[in-house]
This record gives sequence, C-alpha cells and structure tokens, in this order.
Amino acid sequence: MNPTAERIRELCTEESFKRGVEYYKEGRVHDIRLSGERATSLVHGTRTYRVEVRLGEKIEGTCTCPYDFEGYCKHIVATLLAISKDRAGIEESTRGDQGRLKEAFERSTGRRLKDFLEREFDRDEALRDRFLIYMDGEGGMGGRSVSDYRKEVARLYEAAMGRYGAIEYGTEVDFSPFFELAKRHAERGNFVEAARVYQALSEVIAENMDVVDDSDGYYGGEFQSALDGFASAISGASLDHKNKAPYIEYFFRKYIARDPDYFQENYEAALESTCTTREDLLYWKGLLGPHLPSIVPDPKVDWSKHYEAEQHLLMHAYVLDRLGDERSTAELYDLFRRHYRDDETFCVLYVGRLDKDGKKEDAVRVAEEGLKLFPPHLTLELRHFLDGFYEENDPEKYRENLMALFYKERDWKHYDRLKRAAGPDWGGTLRDMMDHLLSADERHDAGTSTVIEMCLREGMYDRALELVLSSKSLGTLDRYYGQLSGRYPREYFHAYEELVPRYAEGGMGRDHYRQVVRELKMMKGIKGFKAEFNLLLRRLKERHARKPAFLDELRRL
Repeated sequence: MNPTAERIRELCTEESFKRGVEYYKEGRVHDIRLSGERATSLVHGTRTYRVEVRLGEKIEGTCTCPYDFEGYCKHIVATLLAISKDRAGIEESTRGDQGRLKEAFERSTGRRLKDFLEREFDRDEALRDRFLIYMDGEGGMGGRSVSDYRKEVARLYEAAMGRYGAIEYGTEVDFSPFFELAKRHAERGNFVEAARVYQALSEVIAENMDVVDDSDGYYGGEFQSALDGFASAISGASLDHKNKAPYIEYFFRKYIARDPDYFQENYEAALESTCTTREDLLYWKGLLGPHLPSIVPDPKVDWSKHYEAEQHLLMHAYVLDRLGDERSTAELYDLFRRHYRDDETFCVLYVGRLDKDGKKEDAVRVAEEGLKLFPPHLTLELRHFLDGFYEENDPEKYRENLMALFYKERDWKHYDRLKRAAGPDWGGTLRDMMDHLLSADERHDAGTSTVIEMCLREGMYDRALELVLSSKSLGTLDRYYGQLSGRYPREYFHAYEELVPRYAEGGMGRDHYRQVVRELKMMKGIKGFKAEFNLLLRRLKERHARKPAFLDELRRL
C-alpha cells in the first residue's frame, strides 16, 4: 500500500510533518531502496541517518537519529513522502541496482573479489566478523568451543552499546549470522557444533538482558529462538543417555539458577523436549529431588517462596506423569494428596487425574473442596469441570455454577444456558443478576456495561438508555449508538450535546481534535437536529478560534 500524505500526517506531529516536507523538497533523501514492503534510505540532516520502513496496513519505521518524541521523526516522514511521490521509479531503480550487482559478480574473478574483501575487512571489522562466521558454516574451521562463539556474540553487543553502556531503546542487535551458521551446521548433520553456537547465543543474550530492558520483546524472542534451537540440536544429535546427561544437567542448573528468572520457563521447556527416554526422565527426577520442598509456604506470607515451591512440585508431577509406571503413578497420587489444598494448580491437576482414571466422585469432591479453599478468580477451571457433572446430576448447583461462570468470564453462552435452565424463574434470576452486577462488589464500569448488554438482549431498551445516559461517557454513548440512537434520538443527541464540548476542552493535538470530530459526526448522524448541531458547531469554532489545527479538522464536517 502506497503511503499518502494524509496517512503520513497521522504518524507524526505537525512539526515533524512540516520539517519532513522541507527535507523532502530540499532533496535530503538519498539511496532509497524498495523491495516488496521494505524500504531503506539515507537522509542527510545534522548527520546522515539510516531509515528503514515497512509498508502495509500498518506503516512501521525506524531511524538512527536521536528523536524521542511523539510519532515518527522528520527523516522517516521525508522518506515516506519520497516513496509516495515516486514509488514505481524507486522500485525500478532498485531492480536496476540489483541487476548491476549481479552483472558485477559475474564479471569479477576470484582474485579481484579477494582483493576487494581484504580492503573492506581492514575498514569494517563487523563485516570481517560476519564473513568469518559465514565461512565457519561452509566447511571452515568448525570444532570451536562455546567460549569462542561467546566472544564473537559479545562483540555484537560491544558494537551496539550506546554512550551509557546500554543498548538504546529500539536498537536490535542482529544475531542472524549466528542463527544461519547454526542452521548450516545442523543441515550438514553437525548437531553438536550447532548446539555450541545456540548455547553461546542463549548465554550471551541472557547475561546482557540487564542492559537492554527488554525481557519480553525482541531480545526475549531471540533468546527463546536460541534456546529452542539448542534443545532441537541436542535432540537431532541422537545422543545416548550418557552423552545427553550433561545437557540435561545444564538446562536444569539454568532452571534452578533463575538468572534471569523470566527465562525459567524456557529452560523447563528445553528439559521437556530433551528428556525423551526413561533414563533421561529418571536422571531429571534425581536432579530435582534435593530441591523439592516438604511444605508449600503460604502465598500471603511469602509469595516468592510459595511460587518457587509450586514450580518445583509441578515439575516433579510432570516427570512422574511422563514416567507413567505403577510406582510413579502412586508417587504422583501421594504428591497430589499432600499438596492439593496448598495451591489451586495442584487441585486442578488432581481433579483432572482423578477424572482421567475414572474416579468421578472423588474428582467432584476435590473440586468442590477447591471452590471453598481458593478465591473465585482461581477456581474457573474447577467450575468448568463441575459444569458437566452438575448439568446431568444437580440442576440447582448447575444454575449456581453457570451464574458464577458468567460473573467471572462474561461469556454469553453461560448466560443463554442459564436462561434455558431457569425456565419460568428467569425473571427473578435476571433481577438478582442485575442487582449483583450493579452492586459495590463489582467494578462499576464492567458491571454496568454487562447489565446494558443484558437489557438489550431482553428488549429492556428504556432501562438500557437510562444506564447509558447515567454513565456520562462518550465511549458508552458510541458503543450503543447503533442500538439506541434511532429509538431515542432526542435523548441521545442531547447527551452528546452535553459531553462533546467538555471533551473538546480536555485535550490538544491532532489526534484529540480528530476524535472530537468523530464524536460530532456521530451527533450529525442523528436525524432531526440540524439547527441544534450547526449552533453547537458555531460555538465550538468561536470557543477554539485560536486553535488553527482544531479549526482545520472541523472543516471536515
């Protein structure tokens, strides 16, 4: 999709757009390359900055300049404007450059290429390192240590460090040469060598998380890819247990260390995929044994220790279940019986195991006990289990359980099933539910919104309107515009008439002004109030006469 000037304006402030137009007209955008939906350019400003944009339903852009304010910088704006003016020409030029490059490769001899690369390696250390990494996977040195690879990955961080010894927000270290190297080793059957590369990557990324502040973003994703690759390489190597054991112990020690703690579940997943034989599982169980708690601390007293104990016990339950022999199954049941009252997750697992083994009555008993032991928001899985049992065996508990599920999940299938189950008593049940949802026990906004939906479903339009108007919220008016504005045009128009001017006073900037205009368009769509609407519009223009951007947006009406 080609970026229009109007669309570009939505991505930046007025000042950035204005300066971007100036940069474009002054010819500061150079070396634009456009392939598919990805474009790059160099923009000359105080310095020369590199811009990369991705075009599509959502335009995304990055720039190496220090701009750190709202929207995109002038360099990205200038690049987008250049593309919008001559996309076809830029694409044609890019294809021409690619053709020239192909011809140049075909003309070049091996000696000339080597001379060129030697000169460039002297000038660009990063290029030299990438070349060495690439050749290592093409039958080069190979047989290198994890330490060797770690040093090379660490150099990527050193090159990307900002002035304060940290990776600046939005800077993404490019690990692709190492991922490609590991992939080439795996394709050639060198799985252990691939594992070393992945191990080095995962370790260096984990050790540098404190300088990127990005546990669940780019670096967290790259860490997960590296660790997944590490575990897959070990599996691909088809090692016997003796040779696999050091890797199992490695993943386990990393899991126990929790450094950083938000990667703990990744190491657990690596253990699960690596331990494939009975010997592996027994070894894992032996490693875990010294770390198993005798009691689970109360989460209200020490949540951190409670969580740690819970995770170790859940891992123990997983290993016992995977082992699956008679002795392990007996240990698993003993584990559940000792701890299902300590933690809702154990209670759910215990219920599931009892049900799986055909012990339905025991499963129901434990689930009902769990409902009494744990807070309502932690018992949804227990309620879902009990739902099927109650439907067949206890109509009263079935209705109570459906009501509780609806309160917590706001799933309308529970509402419809409850209505069918209540039969002639539905009127009283409905009143009780509405009273509960509007009570102080519920968050007001969520409770009110749910009751409005219930009123609309039941054809109680007057009551729905009353609740919508009492909310004094433009968002609520907008949400139910389609169902109510046509039935109650006067009430709806006057509600907007009260709220829109107040909302217009409450903010500044193009985004805010455009939202005001959207609300005015909603008002304008209510038939029969043309004179009143024009009067309001005139008052807004007079009130905000010193805001040219607002007046500019109002012209769209």
